[in-house]
Amino acid sequence: MPALTFSKWSPGGNTTLLFPDTGQRPAEQARLAALALDPAMLGGEQAGFVHLAQGRLRMAGGEFCVNASRAVGALLAYTAQGISQEQGVLEGLAPGLAQPMRDAAEEVPERTDEIQVSGWNSPVRLRTRGAAPLWQVEALLRLPACSITTVEQGAHLVRLPGICHLLLGGPAHTLPDDCYAVAAQMRQRHNLDNEPAAGVIWWRECQGQLDMLPLVHVRDADTTFLENACGSGALSLALLLARSGTRRAFSIMQPGGSALDVRLFTENGAEMAGVDGPVALVARGKAWLPEPEVYTRPRQA
Repeated sequence: MPALTFSKWSPGGNTTLLFPDTGQRPAEQARLAALALDPAMLGGEQAGFVHLAQGRLRMAGGEFCVNASRAVGALLAYTAQGISQEQGVLEGLAPGLAQPMRDAAEEVPERTDEIQVSGWNSPVRLRTRGAAPLWQVEALLRLPACSITTVEQGAHLVRLPGICHLLLGGPAHTLPDDCYAVAAQMRQRHNLDNEPAAGVIWWRECQGQLDMLPLVHVRDADTTFLENACGSGALSLALLLARSGTRRAFSIMQPGGSALDVRLFTENGAEMAGVDGPVALVARGKAWLPEPEVYTRPRQA
């Protein structure tokens, strides 16, 4: 049985498994993630592999993920807060990088880190506040030219590097009884099955409050989850809404019960976006995963 050290995070409810990147090939990362994400094992909605010393996150399907990036911000803050050598092994740190644990009453300042994330074409800056086990982390992104197209009435396709989202709003797209079936039909209709990652998002604005329900399919990891939060989906919705007005800040309620705050701004002449919200540490330790010939994860519809 392969053993993987892990930490499990909840960035706004979008449960994320982070494993140390020890040089596994992409296909092996996808296989291990699929096993670990099963509810009979660790469970979760997505998985990524982190090389802390190099400031690098690769999602199991090579896609881009805002919330997993935010979870790495919390992991870096947790590591800097101080962990023992034994805990350092669990986080995939090289010997000597672990630091003595600070007093819990000691004030923890805001910190800023920069990481490379799969799918995204520029560094992601992370602004982290708080202390274990709960942080507030903002992912700051330099925005490339993003394609936003109307594909049918009430449906808009937003293409970001490493992921795209089909946004369904208005009376033409009320929430269906079977989100998985309808999302699969929509992905097929709009030729999205070969995208690295494709989300289908139902959204609405009621009495001034935006909310959304994201269902995300990751091609290479072969996962499809109705997610409790989606950072890139919230960003896509903000970009769509900003296109038709002057509004530049949005608070978008997520199915998990907390909001993601998206702001669009200019910095040194570059178009930027910030996606901010809570990140909680759920669990950490070591998981023993079954061999693939003994156990096969049931595929979701």
